[in-house]
Amino acid sequence: MSFIKTSVVVLFLMAFAISCTNNQEKKETAAIAEVANAQKTELPPPPAKVAVPSQEELQNQIKDMEKELFASQTLDVNKAKKMIRLYDTYHKNYYKDFVCPDYLFKAGEISENIGQYNRAADFYRMCCAEYNDNFKLRGECLFRLGNVYDYKLNDYIRAKDIYRQVKEQYPKTQLAADADAAIKMMGKSDVEMVREFERKNAGKK
Repeated sequence: MSFIKTSVVVLFLMAFAISCTNNQEKKETAAIAEVANAQKTELPPPPAKVAVPSQEELQNQIKDMEKELFASQTLDVNKAKKMIRLYDTYHKNYYKDFVCPDYLFKAGEISENIGQYNRAADFYRMCCAEYNDNFKLRGECLFRLGNVYDYKLNDYIRAKDIYRQVKEQYPKTQLAADADAAIKMMGKSDVEMVREFERKNAGKK
């Protein structure tokens, strides 16, 4: 009787082991099939590269956008952003063209007018660094960069450094005088600046 019980237990354990083995094999087979199916699945094609307009086409787009933007007495922010994008695209693709510093300067002005001060600083800085004295408005551009750091970003350390560059690179000019005055006024409140202005005017009388 004990022999029969032992045999039954052994048969049960064998059946259980075979069942576990089959389940494990099924899982492994399913995993292999899943990997195989994943490998067969085609990846989506890479996004198509946007063709850059030719130099002439891009210049025409810029002229049209400038007419549209400056025709209104109020600044349209969306149009301003499109205008900035066109200037930036032209510079990135045709940076050797003589009109690029002018485009960068305009991009800086428009960015400043719509409150994008960090971006304005980037455009002014690129304009001054990349085109050096080949740009007739470089001095004004450098001074505007100092103004942005001074009055818009409150970065007085950078502003003072830029103003000093204006004084060194454009001595005996109105820009140098304005930069010197800006350094002296730096960090003062509006009330303090008005008092300083009044004091100077009173001394001239």
